[in-house]
Amino acid sequence: MLDYDLSDRGALGLYESLCRHVRDDIVRGVLAPGEKLPSKRQLAAQLGVSLITVETALGQLVAEGYLVAKPRRGYYVARIGRLPQPAARPVPASRQPRQAERPLVADASRLPVQPDPGALALWEKSLRAVLSSEHLEEAFAALTPQGLPRLQADIAHLLAHTRGMVVDPSQVIVAAGAQVLYQLVSQLLPRDASFAVEDPGFPRIARTYESEGRSCASVAIDAEGMSMRQLRESGASLAHVMPSHQFPTGRVMSVARRYELLGWASERPGRLVVEDDYDCEFRLAGRPIPALASIDATGRVIYLGTFSKGLGPVVRAAYAVLPPALVERYEGLSSAAAGTMGLIDQLALARMLEGGGYEGHVARYRRQVRARRDRLCRELAAALGDVVGFEEADSGLHLVLALRLGTGWAGREAEAEAALARAAREKGVGLAPLSSFARLPYAGAGSRRARFVLQYERLEDAQQDVLVACLGRLVEEVGIAR
Repeated sequence: MLDYDLSDRGALGLYESLCRHVRDDIVRGVLAPGEKLPSKRQLAAQLGVSLITVETALGQLVAEGYLVAKPRRGYYVARIGRLPQPAARPVPASRQPRQAERPLVADASRLPVQPDPGALALWEKSLRAVLSSEHLEEAFAALTPQGLPRLQADIAHLLAHTRGMVVDPSQVIVAAGAQVLYQLVSQLLPRDASFAVEDPGFPRIARTYESEGRSCASVAIDAEGMSMRQLRESGASLAHVMPSHQFPTGRVMSVARRYELLGWASERPGRLVVEDDYDCEFRLAGRPIPALASIDATGRVIYLGTFSKGLGPVVRAAYAVLPPALVERYEGLSSAAAGTMGLIDQLALARMLEGGGYEGHVARYRRQVRARRDRLCRELAAALGDVVGFEEADSGLHLVLALRLGTGWAGREAEAEAALARAAREKGVGLAPLSSFARLPYAGAGSRRARFVLQYERLEDAQQDVLVACLGRLVEEVGIAR
């Protein structure tokens, strides 16, 4: 006798609840294969529901294969077999439930996850304009695998105006984020080509190339940029660099090293340089550093740019500028980059560029970030005195905080960074040790400096005060200056 309590169904309808009860009994073996169910009228009467509810539930179970309906005879339990039971295995330690970490009051260790209100308002305005006044049918007809021709032309104009680059719009590839472009770069090179990345560097670059099956060599950077000696020794065909503002060190590649790098690329057929110009708009002092691609006379530089620094997490939008020789190769690919950014988003971005809204927002945001940077450095200097120093503070949207270590920490710089980061997190402050971005032996060893990459762009005054107070206490508690 099927006696189910359908009052515990929660948000489910009556027939859904009945379905679930009967299904569960069949799967558990409570209802045996071939067993006949009570008639529809009997079932409706004993459960106190309508005949339609029972008919609907039983019909659904027939459709799913749990019941068999025999004309003028009724409903029977189908033979469904038994699912194999998984062998009991311990949950790996890395997947064990972790205790919730204390929420951070001030997190300078990563990019902000919330959009800038100004960027959000600008994007909303542009989207509304697109939906109310754009001819979408015409735009869809014009869309190509490279992107919307109108947006390609707007990006080419922006690069001519801000980066000194002469670019044909057909060289521009529009994509949904830098990671998609890293995948595109991998597709453009022969399968046996190996890559070189800067060390310390942005971890996602190497991870993406390696996920594409690429051999990826870490090459140390020195005061001028990527080490040419190590690059030659690596045997790489492609060098991925951030010459205008290297992450995480913030260094700017010297002019001499830029010419050396372009010379290396031109020495052998097939060699290429990827210029990752991820936050070129946000140099905080002087004019932006000219793009490496602007002095590339031999067509060896793939230029990557993004709007993510200006717009934050509001929209994933990036672009590549391919050398003319690679445009034809791209057109012959079924590329991972093709069609990844929606038409509406491309139109909205185009309107922002054409109306000056994007450049106006960048100028406003740059002023806001510079004021935050100045305040933070001023407060840290006042609190820590000669223990603290700031490296590459003018280059872009992060800086390197350097804390002087006592003699007892000489040669243990990475250890000191890790100890400070752990202690800071316990106090609700996020710090990113520079050594955590390195694959090679840490180049800061012997410098007697503990270095941290400060992503300060969205730290409000109250959060800055927490960060400053925390560092002031930790310098004494951990004893790094002694």
